[in-house]
Amino acid sequence: MSTDKATACKQELAKSRMQLRHFLTSLTPEQWDTVVVGEGNDWTVRDVIAHLLENERGMSIHIHRIRKGGQTVPDGFDLEEWNAGLKERATTPEPVALMQALAQTRAKTLEVMDSLADDDWGKTGRHPSRGEISIEQYYYTIAGHDAVHTEDIKKGLGL
Repeated sequence: MSTDKATACKQELAKSRMQLRHFLTSLTPEQWDTVVVGEGNDWTVRDVIAHLLENERGMSIHIHRIRKGGQTVPDGFDLEEWNAGLKERATTPEPVALMQALAQTRAKTLEVMDSLADDDWGKTGRHPSRGEISIEQYYYTIAGHDAVHTEDIKKGLGL
């Protein structure tokens, strides 16, 4: 494993997740059910967290496919359409269950990261919105996604 890359990625993942978890634990039950993202498909805080879970799992699948030399997303994949269908695909369990799922998903992400060989970090695949990126960039994208949606939630709640 490339220790420097793994350490740097782990620090970013830990920082963004810690900020998200700290913020989420301060929310009231009513805030969890408040619509914070519109765009014609209203998402509550629960929906946003379900999206983060689905997205991290999806990017982990991409990383696995990249390592094996496979395709990450099919031609013609529509990210906006995929995101719009979140409520149909995902359940939005209670906040406690969502928080547990965040921890479990991140533990799996870190487990896979620990299994990377030095030459895996630079392998690339197509991300739906960022284009061709390396496995290393995928991990930074996961961390950035947490940070962006933490701010979206804060803004949606007027905080």
